[in-house]
Amino acid sequence: MTIVFSNYDSPGNPWYDGGGARAIHAVARRLAVRHEVRVVTGAFPGGSDRRVDGVQYMRVGSRRAGPKLGQVLFQFALPRAVRRLAFDVWVESLTPPFSTACLQRFTRRPVVALTQVLAGRGMSAKYHLPFAAVERWGLRSYRRAIATSAHLEEELRTINPRLQTCVIPNGVEGELVRQPVERDERHLLFMGRIDIAQKGVDLLLEALAVTPEIALPLVIAGAGVPRDEARVRQRVRELGLEARVRLVGRADGAARLRLFREACLLALPSRFEASPLVIAEAFCFGLPVVHFDIPELRGYPAEACCKVRAFEAPAYGGALRRLLEDAPARAAMGRAAKAAAAAYDWDHLARRYEEFLLAVRGGQAG
Repeated sequence: MTIVFSNYDSPGNPWYDGGGARAIHAVARRLAVRHEVRVVTGAFPGGSDRRVDGVQYMRVGSRRAGPKLGQVLFQFALPRAVRRLAFDVWVESLTPPFSTACLQRFTRRPVVALTQVLAGRGMSAKYHLPFAAVERWGLRSYRRAIATSAHLEEELRTINPRLQTCVIPNGVEGELVRQPVERDERHLLFMGRIDIAQKGVDLLLEALAVTPEIALPLVIAGAGVPRDEARVRQRVRELGLEARVRLVGRADGAARLRLFREACLLALPSRFEASPLVIAEAFCFGLPVVHFDIPELRGYPAEACCKVRAFEAPAYGGALRRLLEDAPARAAMGRAAKAAAAAYDWDHLARRYEEFLLAVRGGQAG
């Protein structure tokens, strides 16, 4: 079977290189053991067509357009790609700002929508353009979809009740799931894209500012577009948090593992989310997760997560403080997190992808 994934982001993208791109590669390289797999991504400076871990990467769009315009140009380039490439099943990862490129309208072969996040409402609110309406119209053209959470599946089926759907969360490597927990609690950890609108880094800083009792430093690990990074640094200065916050940039490999091992909890103050890889990673290290009570994250176990009233920075700061002060509760949540990690092994999740895509090719799904 020949499988094509399309997603604007990809490993090595200088502007994003996010969890969704890593998730697609994790699935694609496992499927490539038994199938021909291509990943069509957005072009970027220095990016070239190449084979990685048995997966053929193909860049489309403009290398000079930058991250925002680049996403738009990528979506306009996809219909030509779907007509030109030979495939049995195409998996279209929905990309902001429109979410869908309506690829099923350009081919008779099956296209599966893959939802990391539905961005239409957020993009409409941000830019005052009808992105949400375009998203709804586009999603009605599909027959099949993979959702990374039950909440996203519900949203998809509300828009298009005829969809045949499958829920498969993002995962982590099996070695990480099985490793013993070794922690040296030195800091609070935020790990992810530096993003104000979605990731809520500004709310986390405000929460820290109103809880001076928290003595441990906050480590912010990740990168984003220069404007968001500059806004975060400016906010740290405005709130007088220079001595309590460390921005360490993107963390990969051994540096990423060390930051998890030295954390006492993961702070995830997102305003909206999909199926964030960082939660599964934190579970592997036995880390409790503190997040806002938003619909996208309600499927994660309450025994391992502290869920705070949405977007109330003082309440979030209080939750951090209480968890830091209560070592037994923190340890119990850590044990529950480690137990929950077993559900996120990529080897198991990739088999579920394969089963669904084989059914799609055979006409049994949808």
